[in-house]
Amino acid sequence: MQKLSRIPTQDFDRDVTAVAMDDRFILVGQADGSLSAVYHKNGIKVFSVKISDCEITAVCCEEQDEDSNQIFYAGDSASNIFTVNKKGQILAQVQLKARKGKIHTIVNHSRFTIHVLSAVGSTTFSQGTHKLKKGRFSSESGKYSIDGDGTFNKKAGTGDYKVNQYDCRNATNTIATFRIKFGKKLNNYRQVFAYATFDEDFINLIEEGTAETTLAVYCPNNRLVRTVEFPAPVKQVMSCRHHRGRAEEDKIFILLWNGHLVKVSGSLLEDPEIGNDALDMATVFMGADEEEDDDGEFKGFCVHSKKIVIYGYDGLHTLDLSKRRKSHKSLRVIKQRVVNPIFSWFQAPHFGFKWGLAGVTGERL
Repeated sequence: MQKLSRIPTQDFDRDVTAVAMDDRFILVGQADGSLSAVYHKNGIKVFSVKISDCEITAVCCEEQDEDSNQIFYAGDSASNIFTVNKKGQILAQVQLKARKGKIHTIVNHSRFTIHVLSAVGSTTFSQGTHKLKKGRFSSESGKYSIDGDGTFNKKAGTGDYKVNQYDCRNATNTIATFRIKFGKKLNNYRQVFAYATFDEDFINLIEEGTAETTLAVYCPNNRLVRTVEFPAPVKQVMSCRHHRGRAEEDKIFILLWNGHLVKVSGSLLEDPEIGNDALDMATVFMGADEEEDDDGEFKGFCVHSKKIVIYGYDGLHTLDLSKRRKSHKSLRVIKQRVVNPIFSWFQAPHFGFKWGLAGVTGERL
């Protein structure tokens, strides 16, 4: 099991409230309104600037910019949205109306176009030459809720805790996640939508041990595919299925409230013919020891190009999955699918020998 490490630059290692990544940068938002970026290859600081007097609640890297025109997005608790360049300069700033609620997630949509999600819905913005252009608003993503006993409601205002739907290709800072839904197919894979609450009052249920510890998985037709049981409530889900270029991967990562991070192949998770015991669910790393009362030590995470950034009360941590050795389970699968069939073929009568894993036995057939 790999261990978490720190990045060399620790100027913004505390009070982290949001993170995002692309193929080159780690973008970090903080409680004091600061926005910072480092190269995730070596941890060297790109910029660190204070863009607001309010807490940064969401950040996002533009996926389709150019090396000569790299831009980043951020939202704060006062519903301001910022576009910032590689030098840390604010290129544009707009503000959602107060009734739209607090910004909690920024999702890439297309080139220089983002979805900004707040408590009541999603607003589209496009980055122009000098300003952010406001597009369509939809309340569809904000109509859900959940009751204290785990009952999920699809009608706005009917449940005890508000629930929002979002495309989990981007990172966010959720309190708890209750279900995911596979959507329409884009390129190689289906989209993955998460349904989560950002209501801090829900933490009371988690601390009391009464919150659900399952994740429901739904197909595009809204039929239940499976329910996965975990040792702790699910905090955040993130999909790598629609990251660009070599970062695209059929993996879904799940952060639990006990600090454990697990991953699973989306193609298996969405297949109703695959049982839960046949899922390739694997633990990426484990949080605090079970004897320690440190549930909730991590607030959120982001994964991109086999690199993970996770943040919490102990600061910012990184993990490089590209350096990870194959697990015993992976080696066992290779043996079953590749090695054993080869040995079986050599045991055929026309060879006249029996082969074992230690080599030729010398015994005539």
